[in-house]
Parts: sequence; structure tokens; C-alpha cells
Amino acid sequence: MSSYGPSCSAAALVSLLAVVGTAQAQDGTVGSGQAGSYIGAFAGPGSVDVRMTDIDGFTGSNGVPGQAFEYGDTGLAAGVMAGRYFNLGRVQLLFEADGAFSGLSSSPGQLDPAGMDETATAELHWVGTARIGLRRSLGRVSVFVAGGASVARISNSFTDLDPGTDGRPQLDPDDSFDERPTRVGWVAGVGIETSVAGAWTLRLEGLYNDFGETVHQAENRLGVNAGVCGPAGLPSPCRYAFDERFALLRLVLVRRFGR
Repeated sequence: MSSYGPSCSAAALVSLLAVVGTAQAQDGTVGSGQAGSYIGAFAGPGSVDVRMTDIDGFTGSNGVPGQAFEYGDTGLAAGVMAGRYFNLGRVQLLFEADGAFSGLSSSPGQLDPAGMDETATAELHWVGTARIGLRRSLGRVSVFVAGGASVARISNSFTDLDPGTDGRPQLDPDDSFDERPTRVGWVAGVGIETSVAGAWTLRLEGLYNDFGETVHQAENRLGVNAGVCGPAGLPSPCRYAFDERFALLRLVLVRRFGR
């Protein structure tokens, strides 16, 4: 799957933030609306969900091509954000960027209940987003929606153990892999915000990130099973597809600047 479109979208949003910020610094307005900026810090629970597909049917004693394994985990994530807003009548136009750090890791455990020698793991290290949205004031509370591009560093690994010369299990690097690609996807979110004191506001927001699917492979070129992936005897390497998503519910303390 090509990441050209989402990558260009993220670059365009970041460039737009820079251009708009320069314009505001010069005259303080955009059109007839007032403008301002804000920064914030956030933390909250998140969850990573993974669907791993064994394309060639290599896993298990009776591997089935296309067999899927779904797994996930929950934990805490924290980060910072920055944005600009522009008053357009009854609504505000928002441009935001943020970054979150997390050690969320998930694994389906044993993929082969019979041999008990194969495992997979996915770990989310960090995620950043660039978004555009609209906010509407409803008295003391404001509601908003936003969406855009997201980028993340996610580790994907598959581990196969074989008996060693001493009879103990040891890693078979030819049938295993550990890769850390930078994934590009999309993000959407909704939230509410209320003033707490002066220029400070408190925001509760839910975000959903979808990074699509990537394919990784174990070389499978050495040993007695080289070139055979699953019951169909497909040629090596053996392929695995990872479809990954990340959801975050965060509480954000925001400090506004400007009018």
C-alpha cells in the first residue's frame, strides 16, 4: 500500500500551520476573524489492536494460508500538542499537531498450540498527528471534530524457536523477523472543552488512528524446510500481513494565547 497520499497530506498540513502562523504574526488576523494559538499537555488510556494474517500458512503444525490472529493491549500514553484557531463567525477553524509516546505492546502468545514454538509481538513506540477541525461553542462548553494524517513507529516481530544441539529451544533467525517501520495513516477525533481559569481550558478527546496494512517476511531459506511455507509448499520467503489501529482517550490541559 502506498503512503504517498497520507505523507503529502501531513506535510501539507504542517506547511499550512507554518504559513498561517507567519501571517498571524504579521497582522494578528485572518480575513475579518480574530486568531490565536495554544499549547497543551495530555495523558490518557490507549489501546493498540493488531490483526496478523499468515498469508502462506507457515505457522502451526497444520498451517492454513490466510489464517488470521487478532490481538491487542491497553495502557497509558502521554504527549504534547500545539495549534492555532481562527474565528469564523459562530465556529472556529482549528489547525493542530501533536505527539504521543507509549510503550503499548501486544502479543497473541503461542501461535502454534501443538509445537508451542511460534510467537508474534507488536509494539507502539510513538505516534504524531496533523489535523484540521471545527469547534463550536455551546455556552460554557465547546464541542469539536478534527481529522487528518498520522504517523507512528510500530515494531512488528515474528519469532520461531527450533531445538538446539543441546535439545533446548533457540531462536531460528531464518524463520523470524523484527522490523520497525514508520507507518503512515489517518486520524479522526471528537471532543469537548471547557474553560477552567483565565486562558486555561480542559479538553476531553477521543482519537482513532488507522495505519492500514503492511507485509513483512521471514526469509526461510535455510534448513530442511527452506522454500516451503505451509501445506501448499509455497516458495520462500514466508509472508505476514499486519493491520494495526490505535485508539486514545485523552485529557488535555490547554493554555491559550491571543484573543
